[in-house]
Amino acid sequence: MKRITLLLALLTAGLCPGRTDAAAPVTLAPMFRDHAVLQRDVPLPIWGTAEPGMALVVRLDEPDHEAMETAASPVSSVVDADGRWRAELPARPAGGPFTLRVDYAPAGEAGATIALGDASAPDSAGAVAEDILIGDVWLCSGQSNMDMNYGWGLTRGKEDIETNVHARIRLFDDRNRTALSPQRDLPDDYGWTTCDPAHAKSFSAVGYFFGQALQEAMPDVPIGLVEASWSGSPIKTWIPYEAAEALGGDFGKQAADRRAIAEAWENGGAEQFQIDLAAWMDKLPAIDPGDAPAAPDFDDSDWQTAKLPEITEKHTSPDFDGWVWYRKTFVIEKDKGAVGEVSLSLGPVDDQDWTYVNGVLVGTTNAWDASRQYVIPAGTLHVGTNVVAVKVLDWGGHSGLWTKDASALAIHGSWRHCRNMVIDGHNARAMVRKELDIPLAGEWKFKAFPAEPRPVDPSSPSSWDIAACHNGMVAPLFGMAAKGAIWYQGCSDVGNADLYAKQFPAMVGAWREGFVHDGAGFPVYLVQLAAFKETHAEPLDSAWARMRWTQMQLGETVPHCGTAVAIDVGAHGDIHPKDKKTVGERLAALALAQTYGREGRSLSPVPSQASYDWASGHVTIQFVDPVSRKPAKLREDFGLRGFEVSVDGGDWKWAEKSFVNEKMFPDTVFVEGQDGVHTNVCVRYAWDDYPDCNLVSADGLPVGPFELKAKILDLE
Repeated sequence: MKRITLLLALLTAGLCPGRTDAAAPVTLAPMFRDHAVLQRDVPLPIWGTAEPGMALVVRLDEPDHEAMETAASPVSSVVDADGRWRAELPARPAGGPFTLRVDYAPAGEAGATIALGDASAPDSAGAVAEDILIGDVWLCSGQSNMDMNYGWGLTRGKEDIETNVHARIRLFDDRNRTALSPQRDLPDDYGWTTCDPAHAKSFSAVGYFFGQALQEAMPDVPIGLVEASWSGSPIKTWIPYEAAEALGGDFGKQAADRRAIAEAWENGGAEQFQIDLAAWMDKLPAIDPGDAPAAPDFDDSDWQTAKLPEITEKHTSPDFDGWVWYRKTFVIEKDKGAVGEVSLSLGPVDDQDWTYVNGVLVGTTNAWDASRQYVIPAGTLHVGTNVVAVKVLDWGGHSGLWTKDASALAIHGSWRHCRNMVIDGHNARAMVRKELDIPLAGEWKFKAFPAEPRPVDPSSPSSWDIAACHNGMVAPLFGMAAKGAIWYQGCSDVGNADLYAKQFPAMVGAWREGFVHDGAGFPVYLVQLAAFKETHAEPLDSAWARMRWTQMQLGETVPHCGTAVAIDVGAHGDIHPKDKKTVGERLAALALAQTYGREGRSLSPVPSQASYDWASGHVTIQFVDPVSRKPAKLREDFGLRGFEVSVDGGDWKWAEKSFVNEKMFPDTVFVEGQDGVHTNVCVRYAWDDYPDCNLVSADGLPVGPFELKAKILDLE
């Protein structure tokens, strides 16, 4: 077998003794394990863990033994003091499958030779990843519309996911995880899967259809899809601290404050928090109100009322911690006789409860999410007025009787009642058994005993905190090679379009710094929000339309970006439209046209300019292809809907007539009815939450919402 000489100078320096049985195993980071797709045409960073000080050999081989003879030269790496190693393999074209091997190098002097593939050598045991493809890796990120998978219900493409097996598409689910500081590693159980129905059903539907369309257009290029999305997340949680701070203003200050908290936590703050928390917990017994309110005759006339179930914070204070007593009275009617087996249900109680019935302790549980089901001892209940009293201790987060199911608060059991009856002509008394069902939801008396503010634990941020999703999900990917990203997000930022216009470029810039990429510039293609909510009879300044126009402008102005229009696939009452195949295919069309230079792709036209001619009273809007910038071809229609005009700062009004004359001006919309000399004319289109609009390209692709100020013509 061919032997390749490696210079291992560090070995002769005594930094890397031969491997022993006690040495830590060699591992590959999850992104580089079985079934992975590695980015083509760029140097390939690979990393993992091993015994500190050891020398490693990393190589990418053909799967069959003979092909190893011609494999590219292996790359050496030395494990640092933290047990981490990193190597950079040479760039390779699309292909595979390959085997990725990481072996311990034998101890020896400089100039030692290493036999490739010699698995019998005692010092060469390491990590192996099989079925590795070289192709294009795309990040699929955003909020719920990117997270949405087959199980959410689809109107197009269900059969694709149910039946197709894509041998050259691979899926990587970067599952939900937030962090206070940027994480270096993903959990060890993460990894790539093949793209078959079993795995595709739980993957992003938009991501799947995007990858499928790319694969159909480029069958020789394997596609790797990495999903990192979180339902409901705002864009700020995907932006690193540094990029967020650089935006300045209130948002930049919030990011700086958040980063300071993270740095303090890393530099002793975690240990101090444990000390402060223990001291705080020690003080809780001192404010314990005792058990007097458990007594059935306790006077609670001066207590407040709350409608349960409901978290304590809604009827106390937003940051409440401490003790709360709740009391509820109910009546057992006289004719219900003696009560038999009875249980009390409260649903979950956060954090700990002590529950009494008529002064008798029937149960206590210390678990914020465990449903309370307590047996009421025989003889505890009686005919007439009874009292359930619950003492709750809250030491962090939300608290109280918090179930969303009001019917979970109830007493269930049976009662026995003697009735006079005639049996075979004789008077008799019979015992009748019926079910007892007493609902407890509704008005309760309560009194709160607040504690001092609890020490703040910032270590588990929410998906709404600045950088939290970036730190937990994207930061561990940084350093790997990738082609680009698709982005479907914005619902949680509607009403915040001006800041969003700054935040998106900041996020994209951070991604471009974090990933290794090629000359395509790490493109990021975003989805313009679909139609949602109501269609209004009169023009209004829709925040949804404002966000859509912002998204279109970002796709136009941020280098190597583009926007897929989805205005036509929305649903009035569903923020999660079910046609994800159309969205994925439109994203793929953008990528194929702009990133891959494939001609002939149909894309939604974008407005390039608007003009007003006072002589004719026409506002004209010209449209271009978003990639080639050539004049677009619009479908002829003399009854266009959705155009509004504002002149000289006046109110927006529906255009009297709007049309496309395909034979004469296929790239232009004419808006009539603005006669007179005006110095300020603005036009907008599809400017509603759920717009009534019908402008499409000659290929039938929709034009998205926009707002333009017209250039004034012929003033002289």
